[in-house]
Amino acid sequence: MFETRERLISDWKNDGIKVIEESIWSSSIQLENLPRIREFLSFNSFKYVDISIVRPLNNHTKRMKFRTHYDESGQCFSTNYDISIPTKSNNLKLTVGLEKEVKNQEYQDKTTRIINALRTIFGLPIARELMFVTHFNRENLLTAGVSSELGYASPFDTQSLNFYDEIEFSKLRNVPIDALILLDKAFQQKFPKERFILMWVSFEAIINSIYLSDNNGNKRVKYFKEELKSNIVNDEVYRLFKLRCAVFKESKFEHEQFDEENWSLYTAVQLAMMEDCPQRTAFLRGYEQIIIKKS
Repeated sequence: MFETRERLISDWKNDGIKVIEESIWSSSIQLENLPRIREFLSFNSFKYVDISIVRPLNNHTKRMKFRTHYDESGQCFSTNYDISIPTKSNNLKLTVGLEKEVKNQEYQDKTTRIINALRTIFGLPIARELMFVTHFNRENLLTAGVSSELGYASPFDTQSLNFYDEIEFSKLRNVPIDALILLDKAFQQKFPKERFILMWVSFEAIINSIYLSDNNGNKRVKYFKEELKSNIVNDEVYRLFKLRCAVFKESKFEHEQFDEENWSLYTAVQLAMMEDCPQRTAFLRGYEQIIIKKS
């Protein structure tokens, strides 16, 4: 581990990199898939990035969780406790070089961009849950500590990763970081209703960034009906918009199986985040078939 850290510090030190962030994520990624992930990151111009798979040899590696409780007077307390990371569990290690570190963030914006790009294109299990984060530089290489975390079973937890032919050459838009922060929080939610709310707001922000004029409703039509030339998807997005209106304006969820709506919205987000490329066309055709099958 320390050899890898020393190598990255040496490789990146002349390019203005001041601190390195190392984050560990539970993942279903396999060793043979790493070259395609590296190709994807390079293709989309992510710099000063290193990825690998780590599997603890014993259960001595810990992550910290917070527990909230209330005393008899109703005062809130938050305590932390350690949880062992299972022996030989599969985890993705993402290491990024930073020009500066923003304090009081669970992890940095660059990590947010990369992790959610991977989740959007390849599938959520590629980086399902944050285990812990470490920040280090040459001075604290050997002493850097770890931090982690500043139920409901979801289909996203068991999603198969997308490794279709040439998916690593998917071309991404430069999506605003605020939209990705919202998307990141949506993916972290335990319950589908909260996930839908955050994912929709992120989706609106992404659509708004594609076209600078007109309102979001017209922008959605312009993108899905005119640019992607899909009446099927445009109608489905409008259906999701009506669900959104019921939630936002009336605090009304029309049914309890909202992860089904999240799946549809997730695919719309995938399309919105991609520029014109064969991979986007493949995602579009697949989405249309799913919509037709459900109707």
